Amino acid sequence: MATPNTVFSEKLITQKNLTGQTDLESIKLSNIDDIRLLLKKINAKHSLLSVTIESFDQYYGSTIIEINNDEKYLVIDELYPEEGHAKIAVGTHLSFITQYSGAFVHFVGTIEAIGENEKAAYYKIGMPEEIEYHQRRNTYRIATNVNDPIRVNIVNDEEVLIKAELRDISHGGLCLRIKASPHISIKSNDYIPTCIIQVDQSRKILSSLNICHVETLSETGSLRVGAEFAQISKIDRRELEHLIASLERAIIKKIKRTDINVA
Repeated sequence: MATPNTVFSEKLITQKNLTGQTDLESIKLSNIDDIRLLLKKINAKHSLLSVTIESFDQYYGSTIIEINNDEKYLVIDELYPEEGHAKIAVGTHLSFITQYSGAFVHFVGTIEAIGENEKAAYYKIGMPEEIEYHQRRNTYRIATNVNDPIRVNIVNDEEVLIKAELRDISHGGLCLRIKASPHISIKSNDYIPTCIIQVDQSRKILSSLNICHVETLSETGSLRVGAEFAQISKIDRRELEHLIASLERAIIKKIKRTDINVA
């Protein structure tokens, strides 16, 4: 017999009008049946997980391979790009973001075991004790392929052209990598009137940006710049949605899916 919480979550998760809302109050699921139900639905759709590792702000892609109800753990794919795998160890804390029916889903987990077969590595994660579920799509970031970078040109208030590479992107903002140079001056709270994301030779996205944070990377001296979209037209917004969807499909295709069991 289903508990009231389970019935409520089932109704919530399948409610189609969630997608049309932009300011949905956050709902936290803590009932184990609710959590399993939602994760099963995410797994069935092969949804991309956007993953961050403790102490790092890069985003990586993964998917759920297995949900073990009896022993209360998940198994997820090796992080993509593969450089993320080198940062993983038993005890590492991860933060996961994904989407279900247009809504934002967030949970955290800790690496309990690491396995590997001839195709890829995989990670055993304890079943989350809580899942946050609400409409905040702009926090769902998609990592880009560093080996096939998307070029971005920004022009500041002084009409200085700054060339950058897109590192990750969401409906609400982006992260850029910029090679440090004496003529480049960019800092938090700056307004960038022109940002052009060159999707390919014939497609681009035009917007303005509000700079949220700027960090100098110690290993390269490059700048990592996080920004939110300030102004963007409906046409460019649709192009942005198409880009995010295509990046998501490409990552899922590249992630090495395998059928495993973790002891």
